Amino acid sequence: MNIDSKPRYSDEEKYNFYKLAAKRFKAELKLQRADVAIHLENKNDELFWGKLLRHFFPDKKFRFITASRSLGGNITCGCTQCLHYKDFLDNKFWIAIDSDYRYLNQQADIDAQHFILQTYTYSFENHFCFTANVNQAEMEACGELKIDFEEFLRDYSRIIYPLFVWQLYLQGVDPEAFPQRVFHRLLTLPIGSRATEKNGASILQLLKERVHKLETHFRRKYPEADPTWHEARCQTLGVHRDNCYLFVRGHQLYDLVTNLGRRIRQEIKKGPEFRETRNFESCLTGHLCFGQYDEIRRIVDDANQLLGSARSAS
Repeated sequence: MNIDSKPRYSDEEKYNFYKLAAKRFKAELKLQRADVAIHLENKNDELFWGKLLRHFFPDKKFRFITASRSLGGNITCGCTQCLHYKDFLDNKFWIAIDSDYRYLNQQADIDAQHFILQTYTYSFENHFCFTANVNQAEMEACGELKIDFEEFLRDYSRIIYPLFVWQLYLQGVDPEAFPQRVFHRLLTLPIGSRATEKNGASILQLLKERVHKLETHFRRKYPEADPTWHEARCQTLGVHRDNCYLFVRGHQLYDLVTNLGRRIRQEIKKGPEFRETRNFESCLTGHLCFGQYDEIRRIVDDANQLLGSARSAS
């Protein structure tokens, strides 16, 4: 006798379960004296979304839900769990998710009109890496200016850009030829003993070698390929050679930047110029560069649209 231990639920059961949960989230707002409930992907996302929304909307109180029960009764987080509520969102209940490739692929219904906030970068971590890119004064205050992160991330972007366009091209031609997991592994870079020398030259050289090897492979395997259409499309979406780092998987990039910061701090500690300050990661996540680039401005525009609809409904 075959026993299936995993319960099976009908579409109607799933629909009713998440509809009831969404109704409960909205009902609890009055008890908590909050204006909007927002389901996030997980606890880590609250650092980004809380900082952004409280900065621009200090008169509003947001209740962040970082996990909720699945149909099977388990406490569950992640983008898929957020999207289970997609049919039950309104001016009192939103979700906020990482864009991943949804923005680049212009996925339907992932927008403010459907009460969904998205990062417009791959994930929220990319936004914090922008802080390292432009906020050299903040990095200097932490004693971390052994690397010019603006130059480093620009060079990083220029190296990966051709392969980034190849991935978008191959998604439509041969998805298994270059799955995201392979790209993610390529972007996982070691921090060697000489990583901080010459503005991260050893890291960038390794990345360049990896990119060149794969790009050469794809050119040989697909001699008729023409990724220029995808490159032109990237341009219309705000992706170009100098800011491509905003659109690759943020987890790998954030780990790279923070690991570099830790290595720098270890080296500074050995010298006479070291002074005790906030650690590198605190500097990186201490604030966001509001209004300084399109991706974060789009989020604020979306939030304004949602709060405008909430005011109209009240």
